[in-house]
Amino acid sequence: MMDQAFDCVVIGGGPAGLTAALYLARFRRSTLVIDAGQSRASRIPIVRNLAGFEGGISGKELIVKMRRQVDCYPVPIIAGRVVAIRQVSAGFVVDYRSSGDADRQSALAHRVLLAFGIRDRLPPIVGAERLTEKGLLRLCAICDGFEAHGKRAAMLGSASRALSHALFFRTFCRQVAVVAPDLSALTQEERASAVENAIELVPLGALEASANADGRLSVVCPDGRRQRFDIVYPVLGSREETELLSGLNVERDEDGMIVADKRQRTSVAGIFAAGDAVNSLNQICVAVGEAAIAATAIHCSLPGNPL
Repeated sequence: MMDQAFDCVVIGGGPAGLTAALYLARFRRSTLVIDAGQSRASRIPIVRNLAGFEGGISGKELIVKMRRQVDCYPVPIIAGRVVAIRQVSAGFVVDYRSSGDADRQSALAHRVLLAFGIRDRLPPIVGAERLTEKGLLRLCAICDGFEAHGKRAAMLGSASRALSHALFFRTFCRQVAVVAPDLSALTQEERASAVENAIELVPLGALEASANADGRLSVVCPDGRRQRFDIVYPVLGSREETELLSGLNVERDEDGMIVADKRQRTSVAGIFAAGDAVNSLNQICVAVGEAAIAATAIHCSLPGNPL
């Protein structure tokens, strides 16, 4: 790919990356998408709060539809993982490895869009990915909390962090619990807030790796008692793609999110960012909106391309 200089290399093939690729293609900008195939959206069993899909749509189906739309334009999408971004006089060299290929390849880009999202930390149990796809482990209360009405839900993580999520989740259902190994770390004020909001505090011994016959997950307490929940929300943070930004002075906030301005520009000229790696409100519609802004800003930052 080094024989061609792309106007933009988009890193990530989720909703943000594909939206940006669509916009850039329609701006007649040469664009390459490198996708590791790990979009957070692909884990979602069904999305019901995305406008235009009255019956909901699975995350995987949404990605398929978006890719088909991008395929209408001359935008190559490479299955692979970016390993480094290097700044050069002509722009940036993006080093990557294609899936199934150990050799490193490179692409030259005048602009780079970081749309690689985040990776949620799941409980260290066998089958966590499968349980997420089945909807027993869930990642976003904003997206699917509405469907939890009448169910028993647990927020799993450090006590204080899990409690803040549990308080938010009381919007959706009455039976909410904090499951944590460090309940003793809660302050008196936090414990009082849990009591006031009818939030149960459950000490964590272990989380069973598979669902019970009744379709619920079991939490094993230190004393051997079992508590069963219809859904469990891991509140364990996320992993960011920090390795590929080494050597680049891309500013991040205290939570590790990439700092971008209103045009989605990062602290490094020529590098833009959109989606979950930027905004803590991890919503598909937010990622899509940021991608549209970024792609338009990228187009306007490049030399004109009149017919």
